[in-house]
Amino acid sequence: MVTLGIIVTNLLQEEDYFTAIAEASVLKNVSIFLFSPKDIDLTARTARGKAFCPHENQWLTKDFPLPTYIYDRCFYDNEDTFKSIYPNITWLKSQPDIQFLGHGLPNKWVVFNALKEDPFINHFLPETELLTTDTLFTALSRLHSILVKPVSGSQGKGIFIVSSKNKKFALTAKKYGTPFEKLLSKKQLEHLVEKVTEKRRYLCQPFLSLNNHEQRPFDLRVFLQRNSQGDWTEIGRGIRTGKIGDFTSNLGSGGQVESYEDWLHLLPLDAQLPLQTQLQALIERIPSALEKHGYELFELGLDFGFDTDGKLWLLEVNSKPGRKVITTSFPHKTATLASSPIHYCLYLDAKRKGVGVS
Repeated sequence: MVTLGIIVTNLLQEEDYFTAIAEASVLKNVSIFLFSPKDIDLTARTARGKAFCPHENQWLTKDFPLPTYIYDRCFYDNEDTFKSIYPNITWLKSQPDIQFLGHGLPNKWVVFNALKEDPFINHFLPETELLTTDTLFTALSRLHSILVKPVSGSQGKGIFIVSSKNKKFALTAKKYGTPFEKLLSKKQLEHLVEKVTEKRRYLCQPFLSLNNHEQRPFDLRVFLQRNSQGDWTEIGRGIRTGKIGDFTSNLGSGGQVESYEDWLHLLPLDAQLPLQTQLQALIERIPSALEKHGYELFELGLDFGFDTDGKLWLLEVNSKPGRKVITTSFPHKTATLASSPIHYCLYLDAKRKGVGVS
């Protein structure tokens, strides 16, 4: 029997999604296990976690041999979590008899540099540099506002904006999810940059005007997965809209999901076709551009911005995307999302065994 393990940082995360995967696995004769990498016994090659029991239709806590295939859904809220878990993930990836559905992408800086090698994709990437006092002040000498974000991070956490204001600098950031602004002198801003970059690396980019007609920040999420034939397919797309006065549209920070089609129809007719054409070309090129660098991927969340001048931007590429945009916009695709890891796992298994994939 084919065995698929889902590795997580918290056994209680994404419970509905993992249970749906487990239920979908029953008809395909795939055994599903859920465990944290920190609960692996490297010597015995076993893990302690949850095994899905189809007869009782529930998860049972037990010890089990390491599965042949791994679906990585580990998220790292802080560096301590990363350090406690990642060595065992690295060990899992080094085992010749274990295969990950996707190895995931490295940090945003590495991804940016990989993507910009494609001349077409590069046209849609914001100018990006690693944050230092020099790069920040050089950027501010040319631009009014700069967006700063962690090299490694998700859900809009750690993002702030720096703007030139009356010979000083305005810092716009969030505290407990609420935006605030603070004026800083050049010396104070230098100290801030030196302090935040002591333990983490950050990127700086032009702050793009990505507000909709209601002056709410928004972006477009496109969700891609490999299908049972190993080919990339679009599962769906939707608009994520933030709150008025906010500067991010991430769902984790209070954003809402809206229909892509409804948003598209608000655009002038002569803007719709060029946008659709550019978007489709990017969707088709991005996965292969990343795979040329050796990144083995199963799913991707592509985040696009559309500025007030009508220009399309590629903002981020996420190899562990959330599913709320799809489940909200296309509830009927919830079952597809659950079965996709099973189908791709079986594709990899057939390929590994040299069997034709139907």
